[in-house]
Amino acid sequence: MGKVKKVVMDASQEAVVKAKAVSKKKSMLIWEELYTDLNPRVAKSLREARVKPDQLITFSDGEIMAIDGLSENDLEEIRAKYAPDLTSPVEAKSATAPVPEVTEEKPPVEKKIKHPFRGGKAIKAAKSKVDRTKTYGLEEAVKLVKTTNITKFDATVSLHLNLINKLGRVEVTFPYLAGAKKRVAIASDELLSEIEKGKLDFDILLTTPAMMPKLAKLARILGPKGLMPSPKSGTVTPNPESKKKEFEAGKTVVKSESKFPLMHVTIGKVSQKEEELVANLQAILEAVKPKNISKAVLASTMSPGVKLQLT
Repeated sequence: MGKVKKVVMDASQEAVVKAKAVSKKKSMLIWEELYTDLNPRVAKSLREARVKPDQLITFSDGEIMAIDGLSENDLEEIRAKYAPDLTSPVEAKSATAPVPEVTEEKPPVEKKIKHPFRGGKAIKAAKSKVDRTKTYGLEEAVKLVKTTNITKFDATVSLHLNLINKLGRVEVTFPYLAGAKKRVAIASDELLSEIEKGKLDFDILLTTPAMMPKLAKLARILGPKGLMPSPKSGTVTPNPESKKKEFEAGKTVVKSESKFPLMHVTIGKVSQKEEELVANLQAILEAVKPKNISKAVLASTMSPGVKLQLT
């Protein structure tokens, strides 16, 4: 009886192991199976950049154009199959809506609302204003990005760079606000207690070298969110109060992607004055240095990318 029970248990354990193996295999992403509906060259570029389809539909045109090996024509092909969805949620009619007891009329057929961002007049009109074969000066590019914006909300203006080589961290101080104002905090025993409870009411965390051993215990919380202080990012300093003023005044640290020589930097909002966006654009280009850049594209959220003239 004992042997039979043991055999049954072994068989059960073996089934569990096999089930886990199958589940793990199914959850693995097979890159070669993605983008088979696109041109092989375009598909290869997207796979090598490790861009998933669900990420692709959230990318702006500028972010797609920043992927190495893609052209304006490739962008058109990608958008035809992986278009962004920015429309407000439309309340669907209930399938169980009450039907009149006596009626001879057929229920009205709900008309499909044409998506304004999928080959609609707005995006076509915006793209027609941008010369794909031309590179634009900074002032002209900023003006063009503002006039081709098609969103109804205050869109973010971003710079997308193709770098000659991957760069480490680059410090830049924007003369004007670039996006949302950063919340800067200085590590203390009281703040560490709040972090342990899951309260992270800051965007940048500064600390002194002496406080780092205590913060190391919270690395599992801060690390995944990119909030762990580091000497390389300038967030570990003997004078955090002075550093806090710098970050609040517009200083930030940017870096290229970990696996690819690409950099994406927010320089402001569409609602900002042209001169403010131009000044922020000049600041980041001077910090990165044009000699390190092979291609630069400026774009607002979900709007056409504008190539920059760097020389």
